Amino acid sequence: MAKALGVAVVTGGNRGIGREICRQLGGQGFHVVLTARDPAKGKEAVKALKGELGPKAGPVEFFRLDVTDAKRIRALARHLESKLGGCDLLVNNAGIYLEGGYDAKGSPIDSIQSEPMSKVRETMETNLYGPLQLIQAILPMMKRRKHGRIVNVSSGSGQLEDMGVGEAGYRIAKTGLNAVTAIFAAELKADPKAKDILVNCMCPGWVKSDMGGPYATRSLAEGADTAVWLATLPKGGPSGGFFRDRKRIPW
Repeated sequence: MAKALGVAVVTGGNRGIGREICRQLGGQGFHVVLTARDPAKGKEAVKALKGELGPKAGPVEFFRLDVTDAKRIRALARHLESKLGGCDLLVNNAGIYLEGGYDAKGSPIDSIQSEPMSKVRETMETNLYGPLQLIQAILPMMKRRKHGRIVNVSSGSGQLEDMGVGEAGYRIAKTGLNAVTAIFAAELKADPKAKDILVNCMCPGWVKSDMGGPYATRSLAEGADTAVWLATLPKGGPSGGFFRDRKRIPW
């Protein structure tokens, strides 16, 4: 097998969009570090992916990670540094959706007027603070290499341009993730040693997955495509943008 193109970390990689992102990056020849909270599910996903991808693809390995656990984040950073020599791509895909879901017309069935704060706090820990801490932990490796790609899997639910009703915790967290993306990108653009570290976020659309539900209209491959595209941008590519279907969309 040829040398891997680089090391790619994908959080929440055991199922859905995250698993598909792992499959596509592995197929391109990256050494994929698939992370998940549940070791059994994570290892099962890695085994299945290896069978699908075959021997010519990049290696796929599992690392146990709860993105709300700072100790596990530090352990991941140590593993990447000591065992793999660093990290080239980080896809912050892990996320939770604790709201009531959607009806057949795709409308949320809950309201911010009655949203429990416990749900908001738990959602923020996973969907916002987790990605922020991961970027802080992994970015130094990219800066030493003077190269890196960071992709935050966001959602149209977090767009201020077209803010809707319901799913308050999820919307607030994704809006915050968009801000994190823009702030990191702005700081790195001002750093001469970090000009080839690109930070973007993307909306996968309404994807048929455990989170998206049965009424969703897009396939996993469609949902993962823009994340993989952003993770493999050439030097000089965009940074600090919000994308869907490889096109920039409003914040």
